[in-house]
Amino acid sequence: MLNTLLLAIGIGLLLAAFAVVLLLLNERRFRRTRLTGERRRALGLPEGELVYDDADGQGEPLSSSIYPLAGKPDYVVKLPDGRLVPVELKLNVHDATAPYSNHMIQVAAYCLILEDYSEQAPTHGILRYADDREFTVEYTPALKKKVIRLLTEMAKCSERQRPPLARQRASKCRVCPFQAICPIGRNK
Repeated sequence: MLNTLLLAIGIGLLLAAFAVVLLLLNERRFRRTRLTGERRRALGLPEGELVYDDADGQGEPLSSSIYPLAGKPDYVVKLPDGRLVPVELKLNVHDATAPYSNHMIQVAAYCLILEDYSEQAPTHGILRYADDREFTVEYTPALKKKVIRLLTEMAKCSERQRPPLARQRASKCRVCPFQAICPIGRNK
């Protein structure tokens, strides 16, 4: 009788411990989901699953298998229809009334890369500036062709055919692999 009572108490304690563990795991999952949702809303990300995050600079580079192109968008969101949307933050730009053309090319390049990561090509990307101004960059066939043309022009750059630049910021020149052969970047 004592053994049966101890067995019943042991099983009851085991079930209680199991219930507590399940409650803790559920609470943890709920908290993680809530924090992810709050973060997505705070960042103004579109509805969908956040599948890539490089806002802290720790993300792995994404690359194209077809084009000589790699990059690290700040975020990639998978929409409910399965399409991927790159989101690029430019936190040093204020009071822009339209997206800068070089930023649009960057977002389009991310769209080109993301074609390898989904069955459906992206239709657009999002560009957000520091003052929360947001621009949708439509990923059109013309914009895709422009990115591919720029990649082709970049591939032709060499000691004999230098990049066609007139000026550039020193911070950009310091990290450029063409600095040694570029007349603009050589002295920066």
